[in-house]
Amino acid sequence: MLKFLAKFGKLDRRIVFALLLLSILVPLLFNIKPRFYVDSATKGIYDYVDQIEPNGRSLLVSFDYDPQVAAELDPMARAVLRHCFARGVKVVGMSLAPQGDAIGEGIITQVAREYDKKLGQDYCYFGFRPGGTIIMLQMGVNVKKALPLDYYQTPYDSLPMMKNIHNYDDIAMVLSLAGSTYPVSWMIFAGTKFGVKIGAGQTAVMAPDNYPFLQTKQFIGQLGGMKGGAEYEQMIVDAGYYHKPDVASKAMGAIAYSHLLIILLIILGNIGYFISKKIEQKK
Repeated sequence: MLKFLAKFGKLDRRIVFALLLLSILVPLLFNIKPRFYVDSATKGIYDYVDQIEPNGRSLLVSFDYDPQVAAELDPMARAVLRHCFARGVKVVGMSLAPQGDAIGEGIITQVAREYDKKLGQDYCYFGFRPGGTIIMLQMGVNVKKALPLDYYQTPYDSLPMMKNIHNYDDIAMVLSLAGSTYPVSWMIFAGTKFGVKIGAGQTAVMAPDNYPFLQTKQFIGQLGGMKGGAEYEQMIVDAGYYHKPDVASKAMGAIAYSHLLIILLIILGNIGYFISKKIEQKK
């Protein structure tokens, strides 16, 4: 038994790579999805969206990110939009990042089709708007001036849904999805100045920077990385808003099992190393 354990101290790296590959592929191929503990920050976003009155104030989703972080942020965007459309909450989409323009259009159109939602009546998408903080401030005074035309060049007044949206008073929450500090800018220039609720969807590496704002309630919640998306997927499935967990849940299964394998190999490697030293000393 000791000799067997000693072998883990000198395990061939090809075996390690093969085991790691299997720990990633098996959950993905066989659809193994572990259940997750839902973080309070994720629940904050979910609970707020869940209390918005159907056909009442709209949710503003700003796709403030580029393709390099889409793997983390796309799943949470789809999950939140499914939650909204399943409940009859109207959605306004836009982007302050140039490359987020097409990303947002693709996601909101896909999810709208799943729920048979109509452009201009159930949701609107305005695409990229240059100006950053200027657009945030202008929307607090007059949304029409900030967003005169939608993504498809339809005038603001020709969109039935937008007739009741004049400024942030008519917006239930702004959810900024970003791999940078856009959510903090929304918090400062829209949340602090005009009092609109702000939520954040951030990459895992950026999420910890927002913990102080969560503690002070300047953010009502945050979706952090792939895990945040998986947690939201789990909640909308449990509530019956969607029929199955999606990409984030599958990916988190692979991430979880591969990390468990790495931890196990580190433990076994250290045990093997110390046993090998003892065996050598006895010789």
